[in-house]
Amino acid sequence: MTRKKIIQMVLGLAIVLVLGIGGILRARSITNPATGGETMGTGYSIKITGKIRKALLSEITLQVEQTLREVNRQMSTWDPESEISRFNHFQSLEPFPCSGEFAMVVRSALDISRKTGGAFDPTLQPLLNLWGFGSEAEESHVPSPEAIAAIKETTGWEKLRVDNADTLRKTVPDLSLALGAIAKGYGVDAVGQVLDDAGLENWFVEIGGEVTTRGVNADGVPWKVGIQFPTTNPMDMNLQGIVQISDGAIATSGDYRNYIQEDGVVYSHILDPRTGQTARSSTASVTVRAPTCMQADAMATALFVMGPDEGLELIEEMDGLEALFLIRTEAGEIIEKFSSGFKAATAYTAAL
Repeated sequence: MTRKKIIQMVLGLAIVLVLGIGGILRARSITNPATGGETMGTGYSIKITGKIRKALLSEITLQVEQTLREVNRQMSTWDPESEISRFNHFQSLEPFPCSGEFAMVVRSALDISRKTGGAFDPTLQPLLNLWGFGSEAEESHVPSPEAIAAIKETTGWEKLRVDNADTLRKTVPDLSLALGAIAKGYGVDAVGQVLDDAGLENWFVEIGGEVTTRGVNADGVPWKVGIQFPTTNPMDMNLQGIVQISDGAIATSGDYRNYIQEDGVVYSHILDPRTGQTARSSTASVTVRAPTCMQADAMATALFVMGPDEGLELIEEMDGLEALFLIRTEAGEIIEKFSSGFKAATAYTAAL
């Protein structure tokens, strides 16, 4: 065999070997994967841009599921053995030991309560149950003013203390927490932390419409998130607008999905902690852009309660937060009211 033929044979084998290794590597990786499941009474989805090893994706998926189970174990009032349920039924005024994550979320909730003058309040579980929106509610109905006044004696964010990194304390025995307006956002952030810790730079996490993102999508542009047109028709999936986010979070609170109706009047599941009544106004929904989804989630609820005038005044004073109010006119039309930096921060475009 000549030297030339030997060289050709070696090169041919090298090419075959390279192609074979490439095929094996492709089989061991996946491009732009997406996954999801159920959690917190809703669904979640994760999207990752680029190529990732299947083994790493499986490991991440397992960590995400463990993270979400832990969030539920800490903060789900639907689980009678969760930390929040045990705290709610803890009648003592002595310190209640809890996980550091649970205490941190409660501390964050109290901070937002202070900043919003009580428009956000994590102690509304008794009122939610009274109206029929809570995990221990017997039926949905509009309660009497007397019943609301009696229950309000057991609510109020000022009656709750976070003594240290892992201890809560009540100042009235019947105080009960409901963290539904902040825990979902925290769950989104916790899942995002799993992806960050795995070294991923471009990803999207969503739980029940609350979103946190990093980097870009598969098209190389910021992630796009739709803001739903506010309607009580569950089959109507039309969008009011679209925002783009490459780093940060977006969350929306609205009155058009969870409500009760009596005598032709619609009562939203969003309660005004200051009155104990449902938050009834011209506001249909509030969308908040914030550095974390926990902030966005809680502030969207607080701003809904406050309304556009008071809410937009507050948001202009808060660094890194922007908001969009969707307002119903008497004619049934939807108009948009923005904070000064919302459009620039989200590249907002109308969808209608």
